Amino acid sequence: MAEKTITIWSDPRWRILFDVTKLNRVKPWQIRLVEMIRALMEELERRSLLDLSSCGVAACSAATIHRMKTELLLKADRPGIEDGGGEREVLVVPPPVDLPCMPEFMVVTVNELIRALREVFFKADRRSDGGEEEKALLAVFDVKIDEFLIKLEERLEEFLDGLRRMFGDKEIIGLNEVFEGVDKLEAARRFILLLFAAARGAVELIEDDEFKLIAVKWNGGSGGVKGED
Repeated sequence: MAEKTITIWSDPRWRILFDVTKLNRVKPWQIRLVEMIRALMEELERRSLLDLSSCGVAACSAATIHRMKTELLLKADRPGIEDGGGEREVLVVPPPVDLPCMPEFMVVTVNELIRALREVFFKADRRSDGGEEEKALLAVFDVKIDEFLIKLEERLEEFLDGLRRMFGDKEIIGLNEVFEGVDKLEAARRFILLLFAAARGAVELIEDDEFKLIAVKWNGGSGGVKGED
C-alpha cells in the first residue's frame, strides 16, 4: 500500500501539487490546474485510494497557484512608472463644489425670485452711498405680482390677436413667420408669449423630424380668424 501511494504522489503529471517547496519557482500560467486535478481524481478513483492528508496538501497547493495567477493579473493592470527618471506630474484635483440646493427639488415662484433679487440689491445699497444707479436698479424689481399678471394677460391677448391675423385661413404656419421683420427684443417677447399661448392651449408647437422644422398650429378651429368667429 505504501509503495502504491508513493508511486501515485510522485507522478510528474501532478507532482507540483505535493512539492510545496517548489511553488515559488514555478510559472503559474504554465500550470493547467483543472486538467491536473481532474486527472488526479480519476487516478484515485481508479485505484480506490483515499488519503485525506495528501488530498488536503494538493488542494492547498492548487489554491496557492490560483492566487499566484490572480496576483499576476492584478500586477499587469497597475500603471507602470515611465522610464527616464523624471518626476511624475502631480495633478491637482479641486475639491467638489457644494451646491446650495438640489436643482431637482428647487421650486421657486416669481414672487420669491423678485423678493430675493430685491434683498440682494438692498444689501448692495447699504454698502454704497445710495447713488442714482442703485436706485434705478431697485426700481426695476419693485414689481407687484398682481399688476405683473394683469399686464402679462393684456400682452398675451394682443399677441393672440396678432396671431389670428397672421394665420388668416391657414391652420399651420412656420415658426419663422412669427418672428419675421422684428428686432431681437421683440422676437424675445414674442417667443415668451408664444410659450404662454401654447401652455394655455391656444396654439401648439409641432416639430417636423424629417425637415428639422418647427411649425405653429392654431387650435382655435380650422383657421385663425374663422376659428374665433
